[in-house]
Amino acid sequence: MSKKKVMDALDALSDDSDDTGSESSEEEEQQKAAEQAPAKKQKTDITLEDLQKQGYSSGPSVLYMKPPEETGQANWAWSDGKALKPKEDAEESYEERQRTHEAATTAAEEAARLAMKAQQHAARLRDEARQEREEMNRKSKAESFALKEKRKRDAGMQSRGKSTVEEEKRIARQFGVYSGFD
Repeated sequence: MSKKKVMDALDALSDDSDDTGSESSEEEEQQKAAEQAPAKKQKTDITLEDLQKQGYSSGPSVLYMKPPEETGQANWAWSDGKALKPKEDAEESYEERQRTHEAATTAAEEAARLAMKAQQHAARLRDEARQEREEMNRKSKAESFALKEKRKRDAGMQSRGKSTVEEEKRIARQFGVYSGFD
């Protein structure tokens, strides 16, 4: 046993031998335990008076509400929306129609102008690309085979590019590495 446990046991023995009124201390311990234990809540009926004492008040009564107005037979069919259209639209003035027409036409004209500009730009780009291809073809016809192959190699378009060993040797030769393994 540890030293602390032995000391506690000796203290407990000395306390029991000195106390003549151990019954009163047991009663006190029971009272303390009862106070510490949570008391079971008993169900109590809550009345309206109890709530009013705590400051609660009732809301509006359902008895005083008006019944809903009956508009006749309910129609659950799909509507085309014409019945709900405001009558003000039918009496549109000539000036309002002209303003609406002008706004719509200017927007359409602007969209058409932008579309034409985009088409012209695309056509110009196509023509420039075609001319560039034709110029490359003319240059390539005038070049020798060795120059064509060199250009293709530089662009990464060589036809023999399937052999990675040859490609690595070629790259090594560019950096001055000659293995003699060829």
